[in-house]
Amino acid sequence: MKIFSFIMVFVFCLHAESISPLPSSNSLSSFEKSSTAFDIQTLKTLWKARINAILAQGVIPLIDAESSFNPSKFDLQDYAKIMDDKGVAMIAFSPQIGEKAYSKDSKLWHDSPSVLMNADASRYIPASTAGIYPAWTNESTAFVNETIKQVTKQNYPLLGEFEFKHYLSPRQYKNNETNRDTNITIDSQAGHLLFAFSQKSGLPFQIHYEIEDSLLKPLENMLDTYPKAKVIWCHLAQIRYHEKAQQYTPALVRDLIQRHPNLYFDLAFGDKDSLYKPSNEFHSTIWDRSSGKLKKEWAQLIEDYPYHFLTAFDIGGDRQDELNEKIEVSREVLKSLTPQTQKIVAYKAFWKLVFNEDI
Repeated sequence: MKIFSFIMVFVFCLHAESISPLPSSNSLSSFEKSSTAFDIQTLKTLWKARINAILAQGVIPLIDAESSFNPSKFDLQDYAKIMDDKGVAMIAFSPQIGEKAYSKDSKLWHDSPSVLMNADASRYIPASTAGIYPAWTNESTAFVNETIKQVTKQNYPLLGEFEFKHYLSPRQYKNNETNRDTNITIDSQAGHLLFAFSQKSGLPFQIHYEIEDSLLKPLENMLDTYPKAKVIWCHLAQIRYHEKAQQYTPALVRDLIQRHPNLYFDLAFGDKDSLYKPSNEFHSTIWDRSSGKLKKEWAQLIEDYPYHFLTAFDIGGDRQDELNEKIEVSREVLKSLTPQTQKIVAYKAFWKLVFNEDI
């Protein structure tokens, strides 16, 4: 990886009063895959410089903890400009394996983060291949084994999102994409492999796990079995069928954090008016819809345990055009928090969780 020369260009750009150099092309296909493992210590120099450059502009930097992308449809230059304009320091990007690639090659891993880091190392943090249909749902155990192999070999700093229980998103429902209606039990063989690897390696991983009363106990059993596994439960307070989640409250989440200190939550959810059509319910239950702010009890929970909550955009390969919208919602979330907590949730919590150090 040509990180040293990239740092030289990066430093020049800082003196020229821009945040980071733009990629030389808008297409990932213009860049080569790195043949070496990620040098995280060197990359952290780039990432810290970018964070400090945004802070110097009087803006709180955002690190997106959870997003995925379609490598063939990703516009590097467009994303770079938006990120610089809106104060996004980094996106932890996880590649998706499409149905065609899986059908053709039975593909269980995507190496595009190695290309992405050669193209624009300052703006992205490599995350492992997204655990979604079809590779994950068809071959979950083999998928996790391949993930462990590649993450270890290439020195990834974190794992992507694994969809254990996943209802159709609003867009998938609209497009009748029923293959994303996923149900892989958290205590399956794949689940045990994933939790055990995180406990052994110290690497965080992300789960999409719909909020339902019947699903709480199996998750808690796994957290008890693997107390050192670092689990990011995506989409805080996103409830798509309210009658199935009578137990889920800020008090319950507080209790989970107190009993499971390695459990974290990302703040990727819709705005206050986001309606889940299959149930005809507002599924982003964290919002006070009358004020447009977080409900006080949720805001207080985040204030009390700020290092357990991470900013996230939840960009996907089918919605890469939503970056501006996702940034706006994340900024709205921060407005309900105190200035100190805003910084922690925006970028400090991610840094401490992933790199085990303060920034």
